Amino acid sequence: MREKLQTVVIETPEHYELQFRLAGIGTRFVAYLIDKAVQLLLLFVLVTAAITTYFALGRVFPRVPVPEDLIKLLGRWLLAAAILMYGLATGGYFILFEYLWSGSTPGKRLQGIRVIRKDGRPITFVDTAIRNILRFVDILAEVYPIGLVVMFLDSRNRRLGDLTAGTLVVMDEAVNAPSAPDQAVAGPEDIPEVRYAVNSMTPNDYRIVVRFLARREGLEQEHRADLARKLCLRLLAKSDAALPVGSDPELFLERIAASYQERTRVL
Repeated sequence: MREKLQTVVIETPEHYELQFRLAGIGTRFVAYLIDKAVQLLLLFVLVTAAITTYFALGRVFPRVPVPEDLIKLLGRWLLAAAILMYGLATGGYFILFEYLWSGSTPGKRLQGIRVIRKDGRPITFVDTAIRNILRFVDILAEVYPIGLVVMFLDSRNRRLGDLTAGTLVVMDEAVNAPSAPDQAVAGPEDIPEVRYAVNSMTPNDYRIVVRFLARREGLEQEHRADLARKLCLRLLAKSDAALPVGSDPELFLERIAASYQERTRVL
């Protein structure tokens, strides 16, 4: 039985209208179970490594004269390292993966879902930290009694962490491709220079382009045109390409942004 997915429409600050399918509660729960299995595997590896190290040191110390204070100090450091690794494997697992994988974890990626901000942008480290710290409120006895109730009541399937951080969990694809209201950006990949620029773009490059497109209306015309041209040259320089003769730099940047969104699904 397949979940009935709700569609949400998001208008970005750049005035792109995007539609996403919200991740269903069942899909999110399966993703959580997968992530818990990965966490247990990590903990098993850590425990095995800790036990192996303990017995290895136990064999070394009787044969090598080591001051007792040093042995106690090493024991404390091993305990501190074990606690730190346990924290990373449990609480830090979701924070690190969601931040480094643009809102995904192994479980979410296998289920085809990810976390985004409610304005359609990628989540920041603060966003993922807030939503996952509050995960401990949602979870009791490794289930989600509070989280499930809140998700059932919320129209966008958000738990407490999502409500506080201002995030949404969506299917990892837009229902419609982004389109600008005033200028067409259809078929951006048909332009070779756009492909070259997108192939060498980093997420940070994309954010700079999006930030310019969002704020260009408030810039002086001369500064706006100069900045758009410099951004184009910067992106194309990575692939030793040049801006096509007669091209509008701003339209070129819009095409790059649309193509990057479609190819990488980073909003």
